Amino acid sequence: MRITIVGAGAMGSLAAARLSQAMSASPSSAPADSASAAAIERVLLYGRPSDHLAAIAANGLHLTELDGTTRTVAIETASDPAAVGGSDVLIVLVKSWATAEAVAPLRPYLTRDTVVLTLQNGLGNASALRNALLAQGIRPHVWLGVTTQAAIRTAPGELAHTGAGITAIGRRRDSTNTSIQQLAATLTAAGWQTVAVDDIHRWVWRKLAVNCAINPLTALAGVPNAVIGDDPKLGAIATQLASEVVAVAHARKVRVDLANVLAAIEDVARATGTNRSSMLVDLEHNQRTEIDAINGAVVAEGARYGIPTPVNEMMVALIQARERQTIHDAAPREPGTALTPED
Repeated sequence: MRITIVGAGAMGSLAAARLSQAMSASPSSAPADSASAAAIERVLLYGRPSDHLAAIAANGLHLTELDGTTRTVAIETASDPAAVGGSDVLIVLVKSWATAEAVAPLRPYLTRDTVVLTLQNGLGNASALRNALLAQGIRPHVWLGVTTQAAIRTAPGELAHTGAGITAIGRRRDSTNTSIQQLAATLTAAGWQTVAVDDIHRWVWRKLAVNCAINPLTALAGVPNAVIGDDPKLGAIATQLASEVVAVAHARKVRVDLANVLAAIEDVARATGTNRSSMLVDLEHNQRTEIDAINGAVVAEGARYGIPTPVNEMMVALIQARERQTIHDAAPREPGTALTPED
């Protein structure tokens, strides 16, 4: 299996490192059972030119593991779209707002048999991928996924794995098939625990609810994730945010349990207590956040189904106001110009 990671940010770099390590250790031929893990023949980390990608190309990725040990992982990198030709699977890990811009140049080098898997935050990524990759009535397979893995870039060419977790993948309408099961097995064998699920929308909305509750609150308060569980007032707002998400999910006929979501918020806040959410990091670095694809998507879907979402709407207004101020102060730009599309 030839796998390309699109997006050389923290999560893309972590995925590329895990798969590259597995490729170095895997046999040259795939197992006979097509539902089991496939041999990894190539791993490519594709992204825009950056100091981080250049450092990885020159010296490998310096990875700090959860236990504090460090290692250097050699990873093949590219910024030329033609380099993705021949890929069986593309795993997309760019910022949600940069999806179309990131994958459109790759369209001539993919086929209808290519699998494109989104592991991005928020809603709307799969639709953006389908639209961007449609050519002459043909487009590759687009699958949905969510992950609770976490990582941060500490310097160009350096990465810290900050949270272990599970990844779920599935198809928009149909149940899992052998191909999805094989990809899940391949990722799991590479140290990226993954399950193939029939109810991927439930996983997506549960992750969305957690992000809606934690990301904007930590970003606005300037605090690490643990504070959401420690501060009763912030915790109460997180509950209101999640409750609105669940109400909208139910209107869309997606089965999400509020008690399960609230438990997940508490678990994430505790497990990633010292982490700073990606939305907080974006604001600190004067970069555009994913608020539109997270809380903004809930507001839009709520309006579509007649479900009030006032607390999420407030988060969108506040984060967008911060974006306008910080981005304007840092580097005025033309409307629609991308800042840092990789996560």
